[in-house]
Amino acid sequence: MPGDRDEGLLPGPARQHGDESAHVRFDRRELSLRDPEKFDRVAFAMRALRLLKPAHMTVVVYEGNFAVRVHKGPDLRHGPESSWGMIAVPPHASRAEIAVAVVDLAGRTHDPYAVDLVMAAGQAPV
Repeated sequence: MPGDRDEGLLPGPARQHGDESAHVRFDRRELSLRDPEKFDRVAFAMRALRLLKPAHMTVVVYEGNFAVRVHKGPDLRHGPESSWGMIAVPPHASRAEIAVAVVDLAGRTHDPYAVDLVMAAGQAPV
């Protein structure tokens, strides 16, 4: 309503539609670290994928704009065990952010030292 002031506890600009509605919309904000180190981030992600070898998964790695993002789902064209995955890697992503994303996509988050393994392999010369 015009003239209403939002003094609630909700973070950021939130709009409530009508007095009886429970729908609240938040503006999306993402936090991402900015790493000044110069390296080929997409190549680092590809090396990590070759190292972890996600089973029955087709993966796309692409240069994103804002934050490291992971998307995955079933690949029904290639059978019930097949899946697809996408990793967005922005030009300012850190090695650690990329390593965590690849380990998550590969389903290896339960493996101790998986992120450390990816980080160490990324430091080695190709």
